[in-house]
Amino acid sequence: MSKLLLIRHGQASLGAPDYDVLSPLGVVQARRLGAYLGGMQIRPDAIVTGPRKRQRDTASALVAAARERGAEFPDPTEDLAFDEYPALEIMQRHLQRLAIDDAELGTHLEDLRRHVATTREHRRAFEATFQRMMRHWHDDRLGDPEIESCVAFQDRVRHGLLELSQARGQTVLVVTSAGPVGVGLRLGLDLDPWSAIKSSFVVANSSLTELRSRGSGPILTSFNALPHLHDPAEITLR
Repeated sequence: MSKLLLIRHGQASLGAPDYDVLSPLGVVQARRLGAYLGGMQIRPDAIVTGPRKRQRDTASALVAAARERGAEFPDPTEDLAFDEYPALEIMQRHLQRLAIDDAELGTHLEDLRRHVATTREHRRAFEATFQRMMRHWHDDRLGDPEIESCVAFQDRVRHGLLELSQARGQTVLVVTSAGPVGVGLRLGLDLDPWSAIKSSFVVANSSLTELRSRGSGPILTSFNALPHLHDPAEITLR
């Protein structure tokens, strides 16, 4: 039986000039996960990360903490299959245009502009705006050949997960982002493509999702677990 542990990166820096940097809390989340895995005597045969800095740095912090517990964790390797979907590019390039013809999106955008960035109302408006934009991307309404399509994204991740799951008897850690975790959920439960995207909206930073394979396709055995975080203030979704 092979086991894939899908790990979302620690909290990044939403709202900062460079989102692709772990916040101080993100580093704490990654190290606590590594210490937990090391203490559980989990011995991964391989650790694979996506190419983003937040993904690679999460893996590095995780491995360092596990080794401090005496665990034998291998050095991470990088695989482009586990890159995130191009959410920021979609928002930057198409939000204003699509809000003109989409009344619901336009309302969300007005709410976003009306509320101060640090308020709960602003966060809610951002989430509503973001999810509506991802629906446009899923429905192939962008008309932008420079942005990876939803179909191409999910096919890329699915292929990468299936390739790793063929290593029988091995445990592989995949340090990635919320989108690929959603594709893992789709693969493990035979869901539709939009369900994979919707599930990515609730994937917590540094969470664990497990897929197991025994001679057939991967089966989901756990989703979005946070056994290493006990303070609700440390549980984040961005």
